Amino acid sequence: MKHPVVAAVLLPHAPIVCPPVAGPRAPEVRATTAACAEAAQTVVAARPDALVVTAPHGPRHPLEVTVCTAERLAGDLARFGAPEVAVSLPGAPELAAAAVAAVGRVARCRPFPGGALEYSTVVPLSFLCDAGWNGPTLLVALPYPGATDPAAVGAAVAEAAAGLGLRLAVVASGDMSHRLTRDAPSGYDPEGRVFDEEVAALLAAGDLEALRGLDPVRVERAGEDCLDSLLFAAGCLGFETPGARLLSYEGPFGVGYGVAVLAAPPEPLAWSGALPELARDAIRAYVSEGRRLAPPETLPPEWHRRAPVFVTLRTPSGELRGCIGSLEPLTGNLAAETIDRAIAAATGDPRFAPVGPGEVEDLEVEVSILSPLEPVPSLEALDPARYGVVVEAGGRRGVLLPGIEGIDTPEQQVAIARRKAGIGPTEPVRLYRFTVEKAASAGVAP
Repeated sequence: MKHPVVAAVLLPHAPIVCPPVAGPRAPEVRATTAACAEAAQTVVAARPDALVVTAPHGPRHPLEVTVCTAERLAGDLARFGAPEVAVSLPGAPELAAAAVAAVGRVARCRPFPGGALEYSTVVPLSFLCDAGWNGPTLLVALPYPGATDPAAVGAAVAEAAAGLGLRLAVVASGDMSHRLTRDAPSGYDPEGRVFDEEVAALLAAGDLEALRGLDPVRVERAGEDCLDSLLFAAGCLGFETPGARLLSYEGPFGVGYGVAVLAAPPEPLAWSGALPELARDAIRAYVSEGRRLAPPETLPPEWHRRAPVFVTLRTPSGELRGCIGSLEPLTGNLAAETIDRAIAAATGDPRFAPVGPGEVEDLEVEVSILSPLEPVPSLEALDPARYGVVVEAGGRRGVLLPGIEGIDTPEQQVAIARRKAGIGPTEPVRLYRFTVEKAASAGVAP
């Protein structure tokens, strides 16, 4: 099943991170406010069909997971002197019903019909709305710490979204330690700073699994309310964190405010279009002049690394015209790798006649840069939208890139890779997965 989560972020919920509330103190949280806006833009850019937010306050039950089933969610920060910070979003009743059923299999769960939002959801959602989000939104409130496994609840919500075919974004609302300074709102404890530093390092590394192993005494002394929200998001993600990064951390008022991208689509490559055009130049020189193009004498910094490359050629109508690549780098840099694979795709793919000089300008050229291969134990670790696959048995290898239209399940992906390699459907195989960075250049044909 295709993984439903396309983006996930951690956002603080202290009203003071919103400039209308902060007033003259806004410069003290400028980095947090800017990071919240960046994280929200990351979510919206991922184009989710629905968004789920979990927060440590709101319609909370001590022992039960609360799933909001309202058709509309609304709230503001009027009680903090900023009624203009307001949120009004459509609910997600269909997703809510599916989530109640799925969560009910792993935890005590109750549907909640109310749609009034309090500050721990209004604050993060206000940044999402400012970034352009206006889609279906689901609120899931976790019970008190220790009453359930937040990651299992998150996994159940993701399962519900996948069952409906929804692309889901996740917002974990939470502040870090409330005990950083002598004048902190919950008093002072030196473990608060240690907790925040530890969590910030894990967020920067994308190591959500390690959150499970934090010292429970330190967690309690820190006076935090972000950990369960983070574990919920981690469960939604299956603890997979592509694109994870810490955007900011501040603690100016005795409370730690962390902003992080927990998962996001790959950022567009800075050189988008340049490698595909280098590939086209290499094909043109080879099929028109019989000349092998030399790599540029001066390379952009991004091109100096060694990595395996696939070059895919398509006709203007989108039909495959050639595809050749390697699973290990064969040359010294990306430019040389691209030139070699481009010539091979144009002239050496046994499924097609060589590309002729008259075709070169009209080809769609795509360059895919592969990550190192990662062994996987079973199909459950595959996702055809996110990962390519290598199937290996007895010296035979079948490879499929990710994101191929019409391949929606790991079973389909592996079956096709088996056939490509001549591996029987019941032969034991070794499975590997990889990710790709892609850049493409269209031809000039209409």
